[in-house]
Order: sequence, then structure tokens, then C-alpha cells
Amino acid sequence: MGRAVCILFVLCLFAGCATPRYAVPDADAALSAEAEAGLVREAMATALARRARVYDLAWPVLTANAELCSDAAPRIGIVLADRDQLARLSGGLEPEALERLGVPEGLRIVHAHAGGPAHAAGLRAGQAVDAVMGEAITDPDRAARRLRRALEAGEAVTITADGQAYEVAGTPACDVGLKVSTSQAINATAIGDIVVYTGLIRSLSDEALQAVIAHELAHVVADHRAKYARNALVTGAPVVGPVLYYAARGADGLLGLVGVERDRPLAAGALRAIAPWTEGFEAEADYVGLYLFARAGGDPGAAAEVFEVMGREGPQGITVRATHPLLPERLARLRAAAAEIEAKRAAGAPLLPELAE
Repeated sequence: MGRAVCILFVLCLFAGCATPRYAVPDADAALSAEAEAGLVREAMATALARRARVYDLAWPVLTANAELCSDAAPRIGIVLADRDQLARLSGGLEPEALERLGVPEGLRIVHAHAGGPAHAAGLRAGQAVDAVMGEAITDPDRAARRLRRALEAGEAVTITADGQAYEVAGTPACDVGLKVSTSQAINATAIGDIVVYTGLIRSLSDEALQAVIAHELAHVVADHRAKYARNALVTGAPVVGPVLYYAARGADGLLGLVGVERDRPLAAGALRAIAPWTEGFEAEADYVGLYLFARAGGDPGAAAEVFEVMGREGPQGITVRATHPLLPERLARLRAAAAEIEAKRAAGAPLLPELAE
């Protein structure tokens, strides 16, 4: 009896729901399928092109600075995926959508980094992988582990693609993962892997984007992840931080509702109070990252574009302190560091950042 009453109550609720007023035409199944194919094809091509751009810009930074990374290993500069992983790399598409598009199962090359050993050997995106080290492997993670073991053992690797065998020798590179986020934020992080956001990719020139990748690698070189963790443990930030930050955000929201506009959000002040050391680490990553960028052949002056774009798209960073130095300070330090690097280049001195006294 009770169950029947519950069902009746739910049906009454649905009966009271509003319904559309206008007569929307039915979606033709064939036209929908055609539209889906076009959209999926375009989404996949766009996402993979963005990834290719990031991979190609990151490769010289990762290889030119291998000696400065505590974790470096021989790599060939290649990305492998099966259909499921290709869907994820394509911005989060469903594997079934790729299947309907005619993308076959099996392991294939997603990208061979420009200037890398795999690319130099002739391997190209789109090739079907028949074997890795003479073994038929369809799982991309297993294939990556097999390649890693062989390279770290000092072996040249063999990849058979489209019926042809390619032998590739590794080259030392910083051993850090590289990912692309679909977020439209103008941001990048290096908490574990280097993660570059789509909003940043869309906003920057190649040189400026490469400078950002070098900045994130500087966090790895300077071991900031471990230092953040140690400082957070000492200060108790993991316990106090979330409470303080979300309370400040709530207060900002309430002030907005009553029409009180603040130039300096309470949330920004909370972040600064929770982790005051982050600004120093970010300044260090700016400085070290500019050297890493220069060592990869970049023009230090081109990195100014990063802060100029951030100033246009996030003006609060010009005057409001939170976790990063103010943008005018970052630009001023960049110019000083760029002059330092150019002086070393002119003198033929090693491009190594200066240590604090």
C-alpha cells in the first residue's frame, strides 16, 4: 500500500511539471547521424591538433633541460592509443562515437613529436601499430611500459607500423607527463604532470606557450611539489585552508548580493593567508623557467606575451595578490632575467639560473 502511494505521489509531481509550449519538429535520424559524424570528426581533429602543438613545443624544452631534471630518462617522443584512449584524448568523446565514424580498434600512433627520434625514424600519426619490440600489443599502457623498459635498459626500440619495422634510439628527456585539459581557463599546472589548459592554448602564440611549458617544468626542476606538501604539513593548511577559503568565498558572494563591490576579494586574501609561500615559488618558477625556455632555443623576451594576455583576461592579477606575484612585478623580473640571459649568451657562459646566496 505504502509503495503504491509513493508511486502515485511521484506521478502527481510529474503531472504538475511544465511542458514546452511550441511545436518543435522531430529530429530526423539520418540528419542527426550525419551531423554527429561531422561534429565528432571536427572535435577529434581540433583536440588532436591542439595536443600535437603542445607535444611539439614541449619536446625541445624536455630534452634541452634533461640534465637539470632529477628524473630524466631516454624517450622517443611518441604517443600511442587504442580507440578508447583516442576518444579520451579527443576531448572526452565516447568511444562508440568514434566507432560509428569508422575509427578501427587496435593500437595506433596518435603523434610523433616533431624533432624527436620517432618522427626522425619516419613514424607518423595515424599509422596502425602491428607490434612493439616484436610483440603484438593492443593495450596502449602495456605498449608504453614495454617501450619504457627497453629504453631504460639502453636498448633501441622496434615498432612495426603498417607492416614496416622502425628501429628507434631514445634521447634523454625530463621524465614528466604532459596532458591537455579541456578547461577554457588561461592556466597551466604542474602538481604532478604538466597540464596545459585549452584556454591557454587558444590564447598564446607558439613561443609564449612554450615559455609557459618551461615555467611549469621549472616547478618540477625546483621540486616545488614536495616543498608545497612540506610547508602545508607544517602550517596545517590542509585542515584550516578549505574552511577559511570557502568561508571567504561565501562572504564574497553575500557581499555581492547586497551590492558591496570589493577590489580585493576575500577569497584572494584567504589563499594568500593559507599558503603565503606560493608567491615566492611562482617567482622562482618564472625565473628558472625563463632559463629553461632559453636553453631550448626560445627568445626570453617572447615570454612577456604570457603576462600581457593574463593582464587582459584576468585584470585582478595586476593589482590583487593571491597565490602569484602581481603581473607588473612578473614583467619587471622577466625583463631583468632576460637581460641576464642575453648577457650570458653574449659572453658564451652556461645558461644556468643563479642560486640564492
